[in-house]
Amino acid sequence: GTYSIAGVSNLTRGVIHNGGTGRSVTIEYITIDTLGNTTDFGDLTVSATSLAGNVNSETRGIFSGGNRTSTTFSDIIEYITIATTGNATDFGNLTVGRYSPAGLSSETRGVIFAGLQTGSSLTNIIDYITIATPSNATDFGDLTTTGSSMTGGLTNDTRGVMSGFSSGTNTIDYITIATAGNATDFGDLTDARNGSGGASG
Repeated sequence: GTYSIAGVSNLTRGVIHNGGTGRSVTIEYITIDTLGNTTDFGDLTVSATSLAGNVNSETRGIFSGGNRTSTTFSDIIEYITIATTGNATDFGNLTVGRYSPAGLSSETRGVIFAGLQTGSSLTNIIDYITIATPSNATDFGDLTTTGSSMTGGLTNDTRGVMSGFSSGTNTIDYITIATAGNATDFGDLTDARNGSGGASG
């Protein structure tokens, strides 16, 4: 079985990293319009679990952060070309290594936020990258509260919405993806929760 799965996609293909019961390098894919089992895509640069997914353009998918060793949480960012099977390639580094961050993106910019730092400290960090240009992440701003294991991927091409803070709140935050700055309160969930999933059109 698998858990702590992270995924990226374009309109044709979905690519999944299986976190597994330990740490895994395995990346698999599906063709979204065709029913069937996953097929091997390639490997991460370093085995991991609890990565941030949901950061992608139509061309490229980004995986970042997570648990890469038993003692420290990772700042690694790596990328794949979604249409072309093969191993992931180093992209750069997050501003701070962290476990179970979350991600969202527009077609041009990826945003990675929250997570648990080494030493078990929850963060309110928001980083961003330009998906087409491998480089280190840049500070975007801060969430309104700390958290990890949050819902990622709630976006249109303008706004990103984050929720499900593991710090035990029902907070929903939002950002304008193209404009760096602190997150703003959006509203509240009906109940406090973490580790939830989400989808958007």
